[in-house]
Amino acid sequence: ATIVLANTYHLYLRPGHERIRRLGGLHRFMAWDRPILTDSGGFQVVSLDQLRAVDDDGVTFRSHLDGSTHRLTPEVSIEIQAALGADVAVAFDQPVFPSSPRPVVADAMTRTHRWAERSLEAHRRAAVTGDVGQALFGVIQGGLEPDLRAESTAFIAGLPFDGLNIGGLAGDETRVQRAAALE
Repeated sequence: ATIVLANTYHLYLRPGHERIRRLGGLHRFMAWDRPILTDSGGFQVVSLDQLRAVDDDGVTFRSHLDGSTHRLTPEVSIEIQAALGADVAVAFDQPVFPSSPRPVVADAMTRTHRWAERSLEAHRRAAVTGDVGQALFGVIQGGLEPDLRAESTAFIAGLPFDGLNIGGLAGDETRVQRAAALE
């Protein structure tokens, strides 16, 4: 591998982002001297759909480990990723299954856009205080809807991210649908 992905949500729960920070960050914790990308915790919005509640401010999760309640917002996600010390952090987003009804996809996409702006601001504040020196990538959403994908691409690409992720795929879509969405 030339880069590894570390899961923000799961590392936050166990062993904890502050513990990883105290131990020298993910690179030292994992003894990995190549790039690390942390996801935002947004994928758990889909994968833990029975254990979470989404609102415009963020997501409240019930831990699959012990049932405790945890709140992720764009600002908290960026704070956790800064503590983890990955090379690339990802803006908090709300993916949905690609087969979701269009209104659900559109709502999640616009929420992702609002969260992208908040993630950028939180990342900018962390950079000013010296708490983060990592790249920040935005996430394109829009499900399998070509017009929503185009709208999301234009919006996210128009923000000052260091790179872009194509989100909301690798769910329940077929290979043909995925290829069409990527095209």
